[in-house]
Amino acid sequence: MEAERELTILLVEDSPDDAFFFRRALDKTGLKVALHVAGDGEDAIDYLTNRGRFNDATRYVLPDVVFIDLKMPQMNGFELFEWIRAQFAETPFRALALTSSDEPQDRKRALDLGAHGYFLKPISPDQIRAAVAGIPSSRVPTPSP
Repeated sequence: MEAERELTILLVEDSPDDAFFFRRALDKTGLKVALHVAGDGEDAIDYLTNRGRFNDATRYVLPDVVFIDLKMPQMNGFELFEWIRAQFAETPFRALALTSSDEPQDRKRALDLGAHGYFLKPISPDQIRAAVAGIPSSRVPTPSP
C-alpha cells in the first residue's frame, strides 16, 4: 500500500492575519500538508535557495505550491515571480498569486510573469484543493518495512 503523499506549500505573505486565514482554510481541506510561511519576497528566496533561517534543505524542501501575495514590502510578489522565472528554466512548483487586488492589470501582469493561477483573498478550502489538484506524486515517501 502506498503512503499518502504530504504536500509542501510555501505561503509568501506579510500579513499575519492573512496567513492565519490561509491556515484555517488549509486546515479545512483535509489535505496532508507541510506549510511554511515566508514574510516577503526576499524571505521566499531564502527559502527556495536554503539560505538564512531556511538553511536546512532536509526540512525546507522545494515546495509543490507557492502562494504569493502581490503587495508586500521589500520585494513584492511581481518581483518574486520575475526572480522565479529567471532562476528556473522550468518551474519545479506551482507559483500562484494570492492577493486582495482584483485589478485586471495586476492579474495580467502576474500571469504574464509566470503565475500558474490567480486567487483573491480570502482563499477558500475548495480553491486550495483546486490549486493542488493533479500535482505529481514524485516525492511520495517510501513506506517503512
